[in-house]
Amino acid sequence: MTTPHDFAQQLRQRQAAKRPGPTPQDRASEQVTTLTIPTSVGAVPVYRHQPHFVPAQRVIINLHGSGFIFPHNAYDDLFAKQLCLSTQALVLDVDYPLAPEHPFPQPLQATYQVVQALQAQYHSLGAPTIIGHSAGGNLAIGTQLLAQRHNQPKADRVILDYPALDLDTKPADKPFPAGARAIISPELAETFNAYYRPSGETGNPLISPVTATSTDLHGFPPTFILTADHDSLMPEAEAFGQSLIAAGCTVTLHRYQNVHHGFTLNGEGQADHALRDILTYIQA
Repeated sequence: MTTPHDFAQQLRQRQAAKRPGPTPQDRASEQVTTLTIPTSVGAVPVYRHQPHFVPAQRVIINLHGSGFIFPHNAYDDLFAKQLCLSTQALVLDVDYPLAPEHPFPQPLQATYQVVQALQAQYHSLGAPTIIGHSAGGNLAIGTQLLAQRHNQPKADRVILDYPALDLDTKPADKPFPAGARAIISPELAETFNAYYRPSGETGNPLISPVTATSTDLHGFPPTFILTADHDSLMPEAEAFGQSLIAAGCTVTLHRYQNVHHGFTLNGEGQADHALRDILTYIQA
């Protein structure tokens, strides 16, 4: 019988074979080193992209997309490089623990502890911008909800890039936009969710942020939410944005047309437009 670990490894190998990665880029304008941050879940690698010729102006913490099971890859590395070179920021790209080896709450616990450690280490550069893509967006929100609960420092602002925010609703029951193609089948998405949340727990905003109340969201940092109109996750991301507004938070919401889940990293359609919007928001 195939174990969850074995199946996850098969999926990771298939993804790596299908996505060899972008063309390597010149790194003359940045320095890349690896930090290792201890957490209660184990040591977490953080890839530090630092401007080479000028002092860093700010800190950005990036949480890659993963479906909760896929590892950091070359597209994530390229995105971090673009952020570093375009904003003169210190970009800290977190390689957080993955399911099924590390189910909830372990990835969130580790990510929260890493974010707090990085904020303390680089406090002289001010509170960070936190960017989360897909499952990374889920974790980005969780770090801020936990910071609020524990009265710890929060981010200056949050960017949620096509975030996965509703694990309570079965993927097969989510609306599938007309004209869209399935980037991830509902069946596979259900497997991802089950690996991350094996208990089947519902109603927990640390798992499904779309269930967060106004009390949960009070004091949440200013947030920019990017959605793709051909993405079944679009409604839950936009619903979360409305919840933030109802809680009195500052929200910028932009739905990009004729693009699918993952478009900002794979270069589809309005990817360049979205990247410019992200850079503008960071530097505002």
